[in-house]
Amino acid sequence: MKPNTSDLARLHSAELLKRTAPPRPGEPSASNDFFAWVLSLPWVVERPYELAPGVRTFAVDCEPLAVRRLWLVTGLGQQADARPKVSVIVPLEVSWEIERAGWGRRVANMSPDHVLMSVRRDETGEGDAEALVLTAYRYAMA
Repeated sequence: MKPNTSDLARLHSAELLKRTAPPRPGEPSASNDFFAWVLSLPWVVERPYELAPGVRTFAVDCEPLAVRRLWLVTGLGQQADARPKVSVIVPLEVSWEIERAGWGRRVANMSPDHVLMSVRRDETGEGDAEALVLTAYRYAMA
């Protein structure tokens, strides 16, 4: 299936990235808004174990559908600013479409037939994090 996003999702993505920009001196960090948004998605839970310092993992835990799947990892790798570094786990066949859409780039193969992808940032440092996160969430629930 091809990832799909609406103009509204792109506007939300731009707002999300703006809110997760580095705080000005004296302002609270907006990265908490990103995590609050992720945790507001139905059946999303944060995994209590830490893979490495600063790395957070999120999974779908939906008992009625018998779905338990890791789908979002933040904090992997270096990030030049205060925005959380976002990576998602998607099926291999979806990863090609995500790369063609310019939303993300493949980082590592996972099993079975899944890929870890990170948000592709353009020369301005912006990326379509929300579209990538919502696409990964959609496939995690499938």
